[in-house]
Amino acid sequence: MSVLEYIILSFALSVPVMVTLRGCALKNPIRLTRGLGVSFLIALEQTLLFLAGMWVSNMLRFDIPDYDNLFFLGLMVVVALRLFFPAFRKKDKERVPYDISRWGTVGLLGVATGVNTLFIGLAFGFLFSISEEMWKVAVPLMVILFLLCYLAIMMGRRKKQMRERRWQLIAVLFLLVFAIKGAFFGN
Repeated sequence: MSVLEYIILSFALSVPVMVTLRGCALKNPIRLTRGLGVSFLIALEQTLLFLAGMWVSNMLRFDIPDYDNLFFLGLMVVVALRLFFPAFRKKDKERVPYDISRWGTVGLLGVATGVNTLFIGLAFGFLFSISEEMWKVAVPLMVILFLLCYLAIMMGRRKKQMRERRWQLIAVLFLLVFAIKGAFFGN
């Protein structure tokens, strides 16, 4: 895959984290210098989760393209569905804000929001070797996650609105396009 495709994938994976962090910063505003650290920690955790998922599925893959493509498609659809259903939650039901002023909470929040990233890493490991694709995926994912997490913290501090449903549906669309492209049209 090209770096541009990994950049688009990074945007799709950053949207749910961005929505969660904006809500946390809305209820518990933190200083922007601390926001840099929070953004870096979450971006680092999610990048490591993606690479760990690729590494695990590199060991588990069958090296039979038909089966590997099906596992890729299945994991991508699972993550797309995990993003699709929360997008249609009722407006009156608020997200739970977490206290991002504590580092322990930030570390656990990075892991909790990184489940989707781990599943996508597992999916990509069935099609691509981690030794060939590691830097092409890690650098864009780290940079874009860092920037969008920091943007979410700034939006939360300023109480700016975000059209969460629209952003989540765009992320679902990106993931479904990648699922179809990877499973049916090859690498």
